Amino acid sequence: MVENEELDITVEAVEALGARRLAEILIEHADRDTGLHQALRLALASRGSGDRLPQTLSEEIQRIKSDRRFYGYRESSSLAADLDRVREATVRDLLPQRPLAAAELLGRFIQLDATVFDRSDDSDGLIGDVLKQAVGDLGTAWAAVPDRDRVQLARDVFGILTKDSYGVHGDIVIAFKEALGPEGLDELERLIRDDLERCRTQSEEARTWPLTRGLQQIADARGDVDGFIAVHRLAGTERHALKDICERLIEAGRAAEALARVEQADVPAHRRWEIDDLRVRLLELLGRHDDAQAVRWRMFTGSLSEHTLRAFLAHLPEGEHDRVRATAVTLARQHREPHAALNLLIGLDLDAAADLVLTRIGELNGDLYSRLRTAAQALEADHPLAAVLLYRSMADAVLARAQSTQYEHAVRDLAAAERLVSAVGDWLGHQPQDAYREQVVASHRQKRTFWDRMKTAGLNWKDR
Repeated sequence: MVENEELDITVEAVEALGARRLAEILIEHADRDTGLHQALRLALASRGSGDRLPQTLSEEIQRIKSDRRFYGYRESSSLAADLDRVREATVRDLLPQRPLAAAELLGRFIQLDATVFDRSDDSDGLIGDVLKQAVGDLGTAWAAVPDRDRVQLARDVFGILTKDSYGVHGDIVIAFKEALGPEGLDELERLIRDDLERCRTQSEEARTWPLTRGLQQIADARGDVDGFIAVHRLAGTERHALKDICERLIEAGRAAEALARVEQADVPAHRRWEIDDLRVRLLELLGRHDDAQAVRWRMFTGSLSEHTLRAFLAHLPEGEHDRVRATAVTLARQHREPHAALNLLIGLDLDAAADLVLTRIGELNGDLYSRLRTAAQALEADHPLAAVLLYRSMADAVLARAQSTQYEHAVRDLAAAERLVSAVGDWLGHQPQDAYREQVVASHRQKRTFWDRMKTAGLNWKDR
């Protein structure tokens, strides 16, 4: 008897069915699949002559605009796919042959933002991504139009830039860098600066953000770092744009100037790591390797970041690695932040990690289960007591919150602890398991859902 074999659906296998059979299958399914129907319609139009394709694309854009259906979170991906088929057909099939027609259609396409966002839940950003891509395609299409009026094009770009209610036209200037050229960029800058002045005169500060962003992109299009900095100074955002400014200075070969800015910067504590990373990069670019190492070590001693330690070691001779790791272990043992210390020690020294748990278990937060569970699993084999204490801590945190949806995690951690109890020879002053069981029963006796799950897991603590 021949066993049934799994059929592989490959290009070759499907091709062997023949054009007629494939066409029948496609037509049959297109009646039930609107996406397939649209794809076939656009594909057929692309093979037609004259205005067949632009007319079909125009009809598709109008259909989407006229649609009144609301697309919820689960359905919004189908609307995004619908839009993308129109965008892709315009770029792939129409633009190479008729760039002006493609540009005009893409101009209408990006104006669908008001229609589609008002009747969809685009939480995943799929619809927004299609429209943003279409903005880039629009710039590409206009760049392919010969004898275009760059001054008029600048005015059109200005209109798109200032009517971006849904945040998908933000990169319009960069998209039109080639299409505008120097003449168009000059005209666009004039329009933006005139509107900025009007906004400030009429106290319309809320409208200035897209305008200053447009000026920043014009500076980038010209490769004008000083112009980019001047725009941020004008907007009062120079301090907040430190990283962006430095990136452009680096690209322009002005690393020393970028470092001077970093050294003088007044940076909030929560962004210090970002600036320190930039400082290290700049010091390395300038050949100041010892200074870069000093910054890395300072960063490490503050954060105990394993990533930063690896970077520090990578710039040391191999013979010094053991000494530095030993110093890192000593620092971690004494560090004020026990979670960062435990995370580092798990990778460097399990004995030291276990000692930290045994001496500072009260400082560890059982809600940080992703960190503690990883540590507990690493400690199980050689340090069962430390692992038990970590599993207990995570379970206690769930029970203290009385979150019934999380009880299964608490039961899993208690089962893991129970499995290790026989390997614990000395509790070293910590609560033995019998006493811990009694405490859990006494403190959480009324949590019926929890005890039902405990019983299912074979942990009949209430019946002891």
